[in-house]
This record gives sequence, structure tokens and C-alpha cells, in this order.
Amino acid sequence: MMKRSIKLFLFLALYSLQSCEKKEVTPLHLEIGTAKSSYKVDEPVVFQIGGNPDQLTFYSGEEGHKYSYRERTKAVPMAVTVEFASNRRYGTDAQQPRSLRLLVSQRFSGIYQADAIVESEWVDITPAFNLSGIQSSDAVYLPSGRVDLFKLSNLGFTIDPNALVYFAFKYTGSTGSTQPRWWINLFNLNTLTTEGVTLPIATLQGAEWRSIGLQGSSVSWLLSSSGLRFQGGGAAISSNLVWAVSKPLDLTSVTPDKGVALKNMSTRINSYNYIFRKPGNYEVTFVGNNVNAYGENPVTKTIHLTITE
Repeated sequence: MMKRSIKLFLFLALYSLQSCEKKEVTPLHLEIGTAKSSYKVDEPVVFQIGGNPDQLTFYSGEEGHKYSYRERTKAVPMAVTVEFASNRRYGTDAQQPRSLRLLVSQRFSGIYQADAIVESEWVDITPAFNLSGIQSSDAVYLPSGRVDLFKLSNLGFTIDPNALVYFAFKYTGSTGSTQPRWWINLFNLNTLTTEGVTLPIATLQGAEWRSIGLQGSSVSWLLSSSGLRFQGGGAAISSNLVWAVSKPLDLTSVTPDKGVALKNMSTRINSYNYIFRKPGNYEVTFVGNNVNAYGENPVTKTIHLTITE
């Protein structure tokens, strides 16, 4: 009886050990190499890949694709820039003055209703930008110029980079003469970090503008894939005072850098070709990983490349 118990114990121990071994993640061997360390712009770089990871991700080292910033969600801004482009049709300045203005606020309540628009809480920063004159074509948009919000104290706006910011396009049209039509097809809000990297905060569609009509205005701002548009109207149209207000924007919030997934468990890859479009020194990173239900085994390989003109 004792011998049987010992044999059973040994059998169960061996079975348990084998079961544990089966549940372990397969060790990953990964090698990455290139023929040389310096390439020219637009010259294909061939990365030779040794090993067969279940997953393989590529970070080129370019802006937006740096492995070291893969988990970064906040950045300290050294500058915050705004630019847009506008197209104006109809309505003279003499009859319809100051029909479009760009305002900014860090005091707005965030309530998108007419009675929540308190103009004293907003700063008119239009003088820092270029607005379109009357165009003969819908296709002609005038760039506003790129403006740093940190440099608008002369207009009465002192930015707090840690506070949310709102933007508003304010339309004013008076009955009795043709009211201007304003179209906006570009709006970019970017941050320049202390590392000297430019990162996007919001685009025209991403700012999610909402139209707020004041004083019973009958026309609204419309946001679509074509842009942000206010149609104005003829002389018989009643007066309009309408704001297009952005969502709250976080000036320190940034999107984590992303890699490119090159393979999964069902594919095999022995090489990868990539072309750099700008000169510079790049830290290229490959992340391989073997994964199953019991764990993972990530391995990182880094190559430094110099790209010249």
C-alpha cells in the first residue's frame, strides 16, 4: 500500500510539473539588423528579422511613432499654436462690419445655451489673424497665419496651460443688406512641447463645434466633413448673432505615440522595408512578444539610424 501511494505521489508530481511546463510562454528569440547605419532620404531601409515572435510592432522613431512616448498622455507646452483658413462670400464691410470674430475663453461655463454666453468671459483674438476678404470662388481659402496663444497678452488674453480652453467663431449679420457667408475648412490647435516636438491637440472636426443662436437668430453654424459653415442670407433675412463654440480642450493632453503592427500569430515575417522622408537621427524600435493565456514574453530591439539628404 505504501509503495502504491509513493508511486501515485510521484506520478501526480510529474504530471503537475509537465502541466506547468506546458503553460509557460515560449521564450522569444528576436534579432533585428540592417546592412548599414546610415541611409539617405527616400532610400529603402531593409530590416532583417530573425526569430518568429507571435506579435511584432515597429516604432520608426519619427514624431508620433517613438517607443519612449508610447504611454505618454500629458506634455508640458512651450507654445500652443492656432491656425485656421477662411472663405468669405458676399456682404461688404461697410454694411456688415466685423461679421466674423474668433474668441477664446478659459472662463466659459461649458453650458451650450444662449443665456450661458457671457461675452465678458471671452477675449477677441481676431486681430492676431488674417481673415478672408470677399472671394469670387468657393474654393479660395485664406490662411489665417499661425499664432502662439502664449503671445496674446497684448490682446488681453493670458493663457493658463493647465486650464481647459474654449474657442468660438462669432457671426454677426444685420438685416437690410446681404449678410456674408463664412466657410472655415481648417482649424489646427497644436502644442510645442519642451522637447521641441509639435503634437496635435485638436482639428476642425475634432473640436466638435456647437452652434448657439442669440437674440432669436434663425440661421445656424453647420459642421460637416467639408468644414464649419455659416450661410448668411439676403437683405430680407433677419439679423443673426450666432456663436460656434468648441468643446473644452486640454492643452496638456496628447495622444500616445503609436507603433505599426507588423505581424500576428498567423503570419511570418523575415524582413521589413521602410522609407524615411526627412533627415535626422532615429531610434528605431521593434517590440516582439510571445503571448498565450498564461502570460507573455516581450523583447525589445533598438537600432540607431542616421538619415541624410
